[in-house]
Amino acid sequence: MRPLVCALLVGLLGGAVSLEAAPSPLGVLAAADGTVTAIWDPNPLSEGLPVSYRLYYSLIAGLDETAGRIDTTSTSVAVPGLLSGRTYYFHVRAISASGLIGDASPEVVFLVAGVPPVDPCAFPLGATSVSIFVTGRLQKTGSGAAGSGAAISFRAFSPNSPITYLSIRANGVDVPDSVASASGPGDKLASPGALWFSVPAGPATYAFSVYARNLAGCSRQQPTGFSITVP
Repeated sequence: MRPLVCALLVGLLGGAVSLEAAPSPLGVLAAADGTVTAIWDPNPLSEGLPVSYRLYYSLIAGLDETAGRIDTTSTSVAVPGLLSGRTYYFHVRAISASGLIGDASPEVVFLVAGVPPVDPCAFPLGATSVSIFVTGRLQKTGSGAAGSGAAISFRAFSPNSPITYLSIRANGVDVPDSVASASGPGDKLASPGALWFSVPAGPATYAFSVYARNLAGCSRQQPTGFSITVP
């Protein structure tokens, strides 16, 4: 076994043992090489013992099912290649023989020991980072209903790498007709500027942000504080 450098972190879980109850307890062990091992107790489901588990891990708080994920039939799993000095968030679900997926465990937060790696995209401005400032207000044409036009003005900066992609995002997803991308690797998108887009379909409330990415692969998403409720 690899030497352990941190104590076991345990998140005690409550509630009845059923398909809706999460595996308990979920704990995290960190090894010297940055590999993290998550462990938990078996959690019988209402229709029988679980046949597998699904572990989620992310650099962002909250259950992010699009981030790291490992399926296993064991009650422990090693997660290799995590970054030193970074905080990770873990959840686990049980899966029944018929494929039903139980609730996620409460979040376990774990800081991997060591010095964080140099991130050229980090803020404040690094060599190739991107920054965005919203300089205007949300401009709408018509009532703001689905399909009507809107625009957000902004300024974007990338000191040593040209910005090659800009978009308006509604709830974190690109609004398709707002996307502006450079036609060639040497092109640089103009900024300050404004991106026009069509209001997405409802019913929903959309919070808008400006997203930019540069040639070096660094990206930045800046909330605008503007939102629209579509009936």
